[in-house]
Amino acid sequence: MTAILFTAFGACALVPYIFFRCKGKLMPGLLLKAAASVFFLLTGCAAALACPAERFGQVKYLFFGVLIGQVFGLLGDLLLDMKDMYAQHKNTYTFSGFLAFLIGHLFFMAGLLKTYGFYWKYLPVMLGAGLVLIAGVLATEKPLKFVYGKFKGISLVYGAVIAASVAAAFCAWRFGGRSPQALVMFIGLALFLLSDFVLSGTYFGQGMDMPIHYTLNYVLYYGGQFTIALSLLAAA
Repeated sequence: MTAILFTAFGACALVPYIFFRCKGKLMPGLLLKAAASVFFLLTGCAAALACPAERFGQVKYLFFGVLIGQVFGLLGDLLLDMKDMYAQHKNTYTFSGFLAFLIGHLFFMAGLLKTYGFYWKYLPVMLGAGLVLIAGVLATEKPLKFVYGKFKGISLVYGAVIAASVAAAFCAWRFGGRSPQALVMFIGLALFLLSDFVLSGTYFGQGMDMPIHYTLNYVLYYGGQFTIALSLLAAA
């Protein structure tokens, strides 16, 4: 199956990317990261093409939401690596990368809720998830010795949005007919969220920028993105 093949190609690009990233070889690392991210886009496109025409009309908003969201994910991937390549613009690239991922998650949520339906009982779950994450970030900031600096605001907003997107996927599965697609997407978004926990330590913590931290972050992140893309096969 083409989607599985693209996933395998993505894994083949990811392994050397992690190696180069840990070695500080930023330019070849950036090219490999771009390739790995293009492959999760191709995985989603292949999954969309596998959908029968009569079924596509029912899930088209989900496909568009995931694919557009992952385009912003690709953009965020490039921006966040470029912050280390162009130190004079580090703050701009970091902020822009966070914003790109935030927009991507809004598209994920829109695709889910448009496809599986939005009900008011979802709202407390989604808002609650966002508020819990914000409270957790604020409560652990000092104990973990995280220094967010000027990125505290965007970090809190982004964290609330990704938590809400995970909650939206859960609600779509739990209350939207127990769709296998929604469940797989929930798992993918949860992996994405876990990768951001690791990334927060790498960016804002102390002693958490070792190869093991980079490796864990990228395995979780790309695992999440490819799982989200592959969830479209279940929708097909």
